[in-house]
This record gives sequence, structure tokens and C-alpha cells, in this order.
Amino acid sequence: MKRTNKKGGAAIVAVLIVIMLVAVGSAALVVTGRYTIQASKVADAVVKVNSKPEESSSEEVSEVDDLSSVVEEPVSNYPVKSANYQDINIKGMTANSAILVDADTNEIVAGYNYEKKVYPASLTKMLTLLVAAENIQDMDATYKFTSDDIDPLIEDNASRAGFEAGETVTMKDLLYSAILVSGADGTTGLANAVAGSEEKFVELMNAKIQELGLTGTKFVNASGLHNKNHYSTAQDIAVITKAAMDNETCREVLTATKYTTSKTKQHKDGIELTSIVAQRIEGYYVDCDGDGEADDGISIEGGKTGFTDEAKYTLSTILDDNGHTYICVTTKSKDELKSVEDQIAIYEKYLGGKASDNKDKDSKTDTDTSSVSEVED
Repeated sequence: MKRTNKKGGAAIVAVLIVIMLVAVGSAALVVTGRYTIQASKVADAVVKVNSKPEESSSEEVSEVDDLSSVVEEPVSNYPVKSANYQDINIKGMTANSAILVDADTNEIVAGYNYEKKVYPASLTKMLTLLVAAENIQDMDATYKFTSDDIDPLIEDNASRAGFEAGETVTMKDLLYSAILVSGADGTTGLANAVAGSEEKFVELMNAKIQELGLTGTKFVNASGLHNKNHYSTAQDIAVITKAAMDNETCREVLTATKYTTSKTKQHKDGIELTSIVAQRIEGYYVDCDGDGEADDGISIEGGKTGFTDEAKYTLSTILDDNGHTYICVTTKSKDELKSVEDQIAIYEKYLGGKASDNKDKDSKTDTDTSSVSEVED
């Protein structure tokens, strides 16, 4: 019988055990290490503005490319059709798409072409407002404009609040200027203050779009200036409006009628901003019962206007009906007055899900459905 080398066999077994332990430990490090990396990316993706902002690395932000392992699937925020849903059918309406949403129940009261892709114009700024408000910790933090901020806006003939190169304003000033007077200088300041550039800020905007579960919207800038790849739908804008109204800061801005910016060297008394929405709806009222007078307890509280040559007149409004909130969005109305009249007609006929029996029962809208903006993906 051949003599067995017991010591050699024991050594081999010991080596195998060590190899197995190393392999198991390495696997554990890979798994836990991957989770740690992904979690840190989530933290880097949220840019916070405070009174003493820290410098952030653009490389850290650009690394955020796959959060699927730690970020939950987006939950759809789309409203559902109410039991009393009706297709919008109003004589003389010029909007090519429209939706009326009960914001308290998240139900669609009435609609027309509301899933069609359209150019939103400055309705974009409501998402800019929301993303900025969610990422700003100190509303008194400041931003100093440069000529690189202002000059391109002048060249593009973009609407502006009137801030000048070298002027230092607060985050609060920027929020109100972006919404009340649709200032592209306000959105530029917000984008740069929050994310370092408009490009990076748009990444945050599109991340918010995904978070809201919106499938019909893609933005390429923070102001709504025309771009064929910048689009939305009336329904998506209604969801964005509701999300903004659910944020206390955004709600205050969207429903404000006036605001005066901080006093600066360039504007010693500040800039007085008056809501374009408030100006547009002045003199109008909602008369659901048809008695020729404004209904008690019903008023349009605020919202956002929009216009470009391609988008025509877009409008999102928030209406309070004795404590109940409704949102109406219309796109591509004929002119600024028609955009308001389109919405008033919708509110009067469908408010509360009750279509008036004596108003345009068999009427048709004046909108040619073939003219609905089909925006390229």
C-alpha cells in the first residue's frame, strides 16, 4: 500500500478554504459597494441652493445615468375621466386642445384633444418654478446676472422682467419674475443658480417629468422658447400645474397678482411685477347659471400664460369654486383674449361636471382638428 502524505492533503484543503472565503468576501464587497455608489449618485442628482452654495463637480452630476436600482418606478399622476366626463363642444372655441381637471379629485371633467402633442411656450415655466422651488433652501440666496445671461435673451426677443447684467437679485425675485411677467431672465437665473447651467437644469426638469410619470412631455430649455423637440400636451401641463399648486411656494407665486423685486443699484426701487394672468382676466367673470352676473365664490386665482409664433396662445388657470379647485389648460388659441374666453366658456359649461342644458347643446368648436400641432418626437 502506498503511503499517504496527510500533511500535504491538509494543506491543499486549507488553501481551498481560503480561496472560497476570499471569493465570498469579494462578492459581498461588489454588491454592497454598487449600492453605495448608486445611492451617492442620487444625492448628487439633487442640487440644493443655499446662502453659501458649495461648488459642485459637473462630473458628479454627469455620472447620474442609471438610478434604476435605487429609484422607484414613477407613479402616474394622470387624472382619470370622471363619471360625468364630457367631450368639450363649444361654439366659437379656438383652442386646438383643452382639458378641465378637478384638482381635488384628480378627475377629468371635460376635454378635447388633450393628449395631442403641442408646443407649450411659457407654460414650461411652471415646471421651472417647481424644480427650482424644490431645490432652493434659502429664498434670500442671491444670483448676479452677467452679460452672457442677458444678451442672448435680447437677441431672441424673449420676454424679460428687466434684470440687467451686473444686477444681484434673490431667488425669490427670480421665481416671481419667471411666472408673473414670464421673464426668461428669471428662468435663466434660476437654472444657473440651481444647477450651474441651463443644460444641467433641464436634466433636472426632465427627471421631474419622469417622476410625475408624464409620457407626452420633453423639454430642452427652461423658458419655453420654441424648439421642435420641446413639447407637451394639455393633459401633461394640467398635471404639472397641479404638482406646482401642491407646493406651497409655487402656489404663492402662481396665485400672486403683484410683486416688487429687491432694491438694487440698477433698480433703486426694485422692479414692480404685475401678473399677466391677472391682467388678462381683468373684467372677465364666470357665470355658470347664466344670470349675467359673476357666480358667488367662483374666481380664477392665477395660472400661467404662454406665447410663441408656433405655439400661439397657451394658458393654464387655477379656479376656486367655493373652496374646490379646478385647473383648465388650453393651447393654440387664436389670440390673447380668445385664450381667456375659451377658458371662461369651458368653466361656464362644464364646471363641476354639469354641462349647461341651455348653452350650445349641439354646438361645435371652430377648431379644425387637422390644425392640431403634431410635434416631432
